[in-house]
Amino acid sequence: MPQYQSTPGVIVLGSDFKALGVVRSLGRQGIPSIVIDNVPRSAWFSRYVVKRFLWHGPMDGEAFLQFLSDLGKLHHLEQWVLFPLQDEVVECVARNAYELGKLFRLVTQDWSVVQWACDKRFTHRLAQQVGVPYPRTWYPTCEDDLDSMEISYPVIIKPAVSIHFQHAIRLKALPANTNEELRAHYRLAASVINADEIMIQEMIPGDGRAQYSVGAYCKDGHTLIRMTVRRTRQYPIDYGLSSSFVEAIEVPALYEPAEKVLCAMGASGMVEVEFKYDRRVDQFKLLDINLRPWGWHSLCLACGIDFPLIQYRDVSGQAPPDITPTYGYHWIRLITDIPAAIEEMRTGITGPFEYLRSLSGKTVFSVFDWRDPLPAPGDFVTVVSRWIRGFGRKEVRV
Repeated sequence: MPQYQSTPGVIVLGSDFKALGVVRSLGRQGIPSIVIDNVPRSAWFSRYVVKRFLWHGPMDGEAFLQFLSDLGKLHHLEQWVLFPLQDEVVECVARNAYELGKLFRLVTQDWSVVQWACDKRFTHRLAQQVGVPYPRTWYPTCEDDLDSMEISYPVIIKPAVSIHFQHAIRLKALPANTNEELRAHYRLAASVINADEIMIQEMIPGDGRAQYSVGAYCKDGHTLIRMTVRRTRQYPIDYGLSSSFVEAIEVPALYEPAEKVLCAMGASGMVEVEFKYDRRVDQFKLLDINLRPWGWHSLCLACGIDFPLIQYRDVSGQAPPDITPTYGYHWIRLITDIPAAIEEMRTGITGPFEYLRSLSGKTVFSVFDWRDPLPAPGDFVTVVSRWIRGFGRKEVRV
C-alpha cells in the first residue's frame, strides 16, 4: 500500500466547506490531506486532496472507528493528524481519544473537556460558574414540568445536543409565543430527541446583526491568538443552521467572557465562542462553543491567522506564533446567503440595494477559488441534489 510522503499529513473527517478551508490551508503549505465522508461535498473535489474514502454509514459508531483504525494501518498513516469537522464526529473522537491517539495525532481533546461544548447543559453550568451571561433557560424533564415553570414568552425550544435535532427536522430551534405553541412544539421535539435533552430558552431579540463570535487558538485554557466577527446573516434567518455572511470587525468586549469559559474548560486548539447581544440588558450572552474548525474560519486566513496550519504545527511540536489580525474583510457562502437575503427582503430586514452594498469590499468566498476551481461546481451539485431529495420526504412545518 502507498505511503503518501514522509511528512505526516491530515485525515479530514468530513468534506463540507469547513473541511475545504482546512484542506486548502494545509495543501498550500505542501501538507497532504486525505478526506473521509459518507457524502462527497466541496472538499472532496479539491486538488489538494491526495486520497478520498467514502464511508457508508454514520461517522460516529464502532464500525466507523474500526474502519478508521484499519485504514490508518493499511495505508501507513501512523502519526497523521486527525481533523474531525462535524459535531458528532468530534464527540466520537473525544470519547475514543485514548485508542485513536495510539495511531494518530489528535487535535481533539478527550470527552472530559469536549463535553462542556457539545452539551449545552454543561455549557450553561460552566457559564454560571464563571459569571458569563447566557440566555435564561428552563430544563423540563417531561411535559408536565411546563406547568410549574414560570416561562416568559417568547421562547424557543432547542436541544442540549444540537446535532440530534438538526438531523431529525433540519432546524436548530422551534419558536413558541403562547402556552399552546410551547406544548405543541415540545411534543414535536420529544418525538425526535430524548425528553431530557429538551431546553426552553428565552428568545433574544435581534437578527444576525446581533450575533458575534470569537475565533481563537488556545493552549490548556490560555487564549494565544484571537479575533472577533459579526455573523451578520444566517440561513434560515431565524435559527440558522450556519452563517452565510460574516464580517471581520473587532469587538473587544467579547474577549473577557470568551476567555473565562475557555480557561474554565481548559480548552486547547481551534475554538469558536458564539454570543448574541441582548440590547435589553446591554450584555453579550453566550450561545455556543465549537471545539473544531467553524464555518467561517477561512475568513481568519485573509485576516492573517491561519488556524488550521497553527493547529497542525502545534500538534507537531511547533509553538503557535504571536499574531495580530487585520480587520475589514468579509466572508460569504453565496449558496445560502442569497436565500437568506431573499428572506430578509421579504420580512423588511434589508433591501436589494442594501444587500448589494454589503457585498462590496474585500471578500472571502466559502468555496469559490480560481486556484482550486472544482469544489465550487461540486458543492453546487451536492446542495441541489440534497434539496431535490428533500422534496421526496415529508417536511416538518412549524
